[in-house]
This record gives sequence, C-alpha cells and structure tokens, in this order.
Amino acid sequence: MELFNLLDRIVANKKSHFWLFFVILVFLTLIMMYFYQPLCPGQDFFFHYRRLQALMDGLKASPWLIYIDYNAIDGYGYFSKAFYPDFALIPFALIGNITNIEFAYQFMVFTMTMLCGVFTYITVNYIYKNSFAASISALLYTFAVYRLLDLYHRAALGETLTFTFIPIVFLGLYYIIKGDYKKWYLLTIGFSLMIFTHLISSVLMLITSVIFLLIYYKSLLKEPKRFIYLIIAGIVTLVVTAYYLYPMLEQMVSNTFYYESHNLMAKTEDSALPFHWIIWGMFSGVIAPAQIFVPGVGLLLTCSIALRIFVYGKSAELRSIDLCVIIGLAYIVASSPIFPWTIFPFSMLNFIQMPWRLFEFSCFFFAIGGGYYLSQILKSNKRLLFGGCVIAFTIVLVMANDAKMYRMYRCGRPITQIASFNNDYHLGGLEYIPSKVPSIEYIHQRGDSIIVDNESTNISSFTKIASVTGFDISIDKPDTAELPLIYYKGYTAKLDNMDMPVSESENGLVQLQIVQSGHIEVSYEGTVIQKISYFVTIIGIVGLCIYIFMQRRKIKQTVNK
Repeated sequence: MELFNLLDRIVANKKSHFWLFFVILVFLTLIMMYFYQPLCPGQDFFFHYRRLQALMDGLKASPWLIYIDYNAIDGYGYFSKAFYPDFALIPFALIGNITNIEFAYQFMVFTMTMLCGVFTYITVNYIYKNSFAASISALLYTFAVYRLLDLYHRAALGETLTFTFIPIVFLGLYYIIKGDYKKWYLLTIGFSLMIFTHLISSVLMLITSVIFLLIYYKSLLKEPKRFIYLIIAGIVTLVVTAYYLYPMLEQMVSNTFYYESHNLMAKTEDSALPFHWIIWGMFSGVIAPAQIFVPGVGLLLTCSIALRIFVYGKSAELRSIDLCVIIGLAYIVASSPIFPWTIFPFSMLNFIQMPWRLFEFSCFFFAIGGGYYLSQILKSNKRLLFGGCVIAFTIVLVMANDAKMYRMYRCGRPITQIASFNNDYHLGGLEYIPSKVPSIEYIHQRGDSIIVDNESTNISSFTKIASVTGFDISIDKPDTAELPLIYYKGYTAKLDNMDMPVSESENGLVQLQIVQSGHIEVSYEGTVIQKISYFVTIIGIVGLCIYIFMQRRKIKQTVNK
C-alpha cells in the first residue's frame, strides 16, 4: 500500500515523470539485452558485423576515415563504406578498439535503444504536452515487434538504428510547420543522422515528410518564412552529410556495379506481403508464427490504436493523432499486393526492395496514437499508473516470447564464423563489386597473384601488409600488370616513390601500366572529392553547433532582459 501511495505521489508530480519513464526504459532495455542472449547471427548480421570490424581497422590506419576492407574476398578488398554509411558507427568502433567488437556491438544496441526511447519521449511530450502519452508512446515504439525483428532476427543494423532518429526528424518538422521555425536545425540533425545511417530509410523519411508538408501546407503559405527555413534545413543537411553523399555519388558515376547489372535486388512488387501475413504481422508478438520471419507491427501496437473507439471529443491534437494512425495504416496497405508499385511514380521506389520497410513508420505513428489514446481514457493517477504497468509487463511478455523464437531459429551459427567463399564472404549479395568482375568464383580461383602480359616480366617480393600491396618488378619491355585487388576509384600506385596511373582491368581489378623496372606499392588513398567532403562535413557540423549555441545564447539573453 505504501508503495502504491509513493508511486501515486510520483505520478502526481510532473517534474518526476521523465525520470520515472527513464527508470522503466533502462529496466526494459536491460531485460531485452538479457532475453536476447547469446548474440546470434540474424539474416544480415555478418555483413554489418564486418562493417563494424572494417571501421575499427580503418580508424587505426587512417585519420581521414578513408579505408577499404582489405580482409574481404580473399584479400581483394571490398568498398562497402562508399555505398553504406558508417558515420553512426564511429563512436562504437572507437569503443571496439578499446574493448572488442562484440562488446562494441552490444553496447551500440543498448545505447541506441535508450536514445530511441528518450528521443521519442521528448518529441511526443513537446508536441502534445502530455508526459504519460510520451512515456507510453516511447515504450511502445522502442520495443515494437518490428524493431525487435529488425534488430535481432534480420539484424538489419542500418534500418534499426534509424528508429532512433525518426523522432528527431518529426520534432524538426513540427518546428517548421507549427512551432518555432528558427529551430529548423533539428530537422537537419535528424535527417543528417538518418542519411549517415541508412539511405533507404532516409528516402522513405523524406517521402513521409513531404506527405506531412502537403497536409499542413497552409501553415507554410501563411508564413512563407517557414518554407524558407525548410529550404535552409535541406541545404545545410546536404553540407553536413557531404562525408557520405558525394563520395558515394562519385563511385556510382565512375563505374557500374553488381547491384545494377546482376539483378541482385528484390523487386518491390515481388516482396509485397500476402494479406494473411499482413494480418498475422499485426497480431504477432504473442505466438510463434509458422515462418521464421513475418514482418509486422505486432499485437500490442494494433490493440493500442484500437483504443480509439473509446476516445470521445474533438481537438486539434486528436485530429493530428488520427492522421498519423491513418498514414500508418496506409503504409501497411502499401506493403500488400494491391498497391501499384509497378506504376509511375511508385515504380521509381523499386530500390527500397521490400515495401514492408514502411512498417518502421507505422510503428512510430501507432505508438504515438496508442500513447495518446490511452492517456485520454485513463484519467486518474492510479489508473495511469496501472495502465503504464500493464504496458511495461506486456512488453516484457512480448520480448520473452520473441527472444525464445530468436534463440530457436537464429542460434545455430556462432558469430565468430569465418568469412569464406562458401558463405559469400559475409558480404550479403556482393552488390558493390564492379560489374566487370566475372564472378566471385573467378576471384576465388584466380588466387592471390599478379598477372602480366609478357612472359619475360619477373615479379618478386610480393607482399600485402595492412593496406599496402607491394612487389618488385623487372621488365625488358613495357607491360601491363593486373593485381589481386578489386578496382574502386581512389587507388594510387607508386613506382620507386613516383606516382603512376591506375586503371580498371577488363576483369574489374586494379591494373597498372609498367614502363620501367622497380619497386611498386599500391594502396587506397581515396579521391579528392572524398577528402574535400570530409572537411566539408566537419566544417558543416562545427558551423551548425556554433549557430545553435549562438541562437540559444540570444534567446537566453532576451529572456533575462
């Protein structure tokens, strides 16, 4: 009884709401980490685990963060960094170099889960001025079944981490549409973090943002300055994300790759979910499905939005919540075969591969709806406290059930499994290999050798040490040497410390034109655009931080007058 009275006083004290929520969030995150032990490889686990390891190695070798995974594909190297952003992984790679990669990965899961909950709470509480709705929304979203599926079963690390930044984007959108548009920088921060984490999710976030801007276009027309600050936010985002965007575009323009020429990507219409799996996904999280992986928002979120039938009255807040839920439902419908993914302009989104990626946003909208609806139904402090406890307890049950399925289906292979030809070197579809490379079978059979045209040419002292491939060459006439390195723009070569041209061979490998004998060293030093973009991002981040500091200082001075 004393405990309930104490909790009742805590609920009554609005200043303590965040800390009560924070304690519950920590507890549930630790429970999640405990349930999903040991760490087992989901569908994309090895690809992202290898990305983290490559970044750890890159941090040791280059302060520019220009690196290739030289250990990949039998030492031929793989440049996934150019196409798959690594910026959000940097702090965890630093931790990994101090500890080990498994600790860094687990610490990243814990940290990003906590931040996901905190950012969602801040966003919902600021927009709706309702700390209970914010708490419930944050818990429902952070521990949504689809996020757990993404995090553990799919191990789709890039998409999972973007869950954390979606609330920041929406808070930034709110400032642009309804709030203090001079805080446009939140939109830049949110979008930049998403782009630095997962490009496909960023595109879907952009589309979702456009939908909201079109719905609330009157606010922009009424105050044109809001539209101006929206443009400013977009321009600054392009500056801040230069580190990733422009080097990626440079590689895409400079060559063609497997993802373009080998039909490796699933077509959006082919990945649409049959209706019975959509329904199953909306009620998942309680019982184990007949299939290993069925994407869906889960029973808890579905029941949460069903609470709408018990909410009466009309208000601007309720209308905005209903709008979010409707968009969430529309996104679920978009994952079905009835959606015209083959028709323009939807056909342009074929690169998203699986339309059920939209469930990420459905989860966010449903969580906000569920939190708000519940806050309108439960009026007294005791009922609010009881409702919050029921939600937390239900989340624990869902995680326990899902973790059991995770261990059953995913824990057959150790995370220390060695990358080899037989498992595609843990590089997924190998979609970032140049199209000229005949196949990975060709590379595997070719071996670690330098191939020249002239029989009289002599190769000796061949070594691969870290990022440098070196050898001595003796020729009696000009020759061409093909190295056991996959070609990407940015390779440099030196003959007796003198620069020499590097080109792509007919097999998609690094090729050198040899005109004299000597010692050759080849390494990936990056391009001018990569180095400029690196500094542009640093300048952009520093400049944005200075602007935010000055704005806050200006506001503080105005308040104190």
